[in-house]
Amino acid sequence: MLIGHYGPALLLQRTRPTLPLWTLFVAVQAVDVLWGLFILTGIEHVRIIPGFTESNGLDLYDMPYSHSLVGTLAWSTLVAVAWGSLRRSPTRVAEGLTLGVAVASHFLGDLLVHVPDLPVMSSAGAKWGLGLWRHRELAIVVELAAFVLPAIWWRRGYWQPEGARRRDTLLQVMAVVLVASFYVPTPPAPWATALTGLATYLVAARAAAWAAPDPMPAPRELAP
Repeated sequence: MLIGHYGPALLLQRTRPTLPLWTLFVAVQAVDVLWGLFILTGIEHVRIIPGFTESNGLDLYDMPYSHSLVGTLAWSTLVAVAWGSLRRSPTRVAEGLTLGVAVASHFLGDLLVHVPDLPVMSSAGAKWGLGLWRHRELAIVVELAAFVLPAIWWRRGYWQPEGARRRDTLLQVMAVVLVASFYVPTPPAPWATALTGLATYLVAARAAAWAAPDPMPAPRELAP
């Protein structure tokens, strides 16, 4: 899952509008950012096998630190505590918890689409995954639902017209990228896959900062 991970970010900004959207975009992909860094440094490993699933050629056989259930919970806790400790805001604890939930949501999204390669704790132990990547069209439908439905609800939170074109552009481009990602060939080497992913997450976060630079406005009935 790629763009589908951003669905929870959109949902969570509606519940905690003081958080900039770009921070939630980073949080929901924090696990994959770590994976890219761990692949580049040799801490984790992946094989590129064309046709491994209908959706991509990634054999993700070794990623216990970034993608395990225990690891994901640890990273989400670290993010929540760090934000709550370093942020100077009366809402910092709630914001930290929200970011922690955003990080943890990544595991649930991956659980839907991955083949059983998500470790519970270590690469030698139990691994989970429902395997929707084996059925590309079904995976596309599920990931579109995971992104488009939250996107509609998030967009309605911006009842003021200012910036609507930017927000609509962001959502439309991301929906197109979502579908295209299932048909673009997997990069031929692990390092290329890792760099492609890291570049994608950076562009997405920057696009979120461009499209929604300000906090979400108060609901219409509460606005002065």
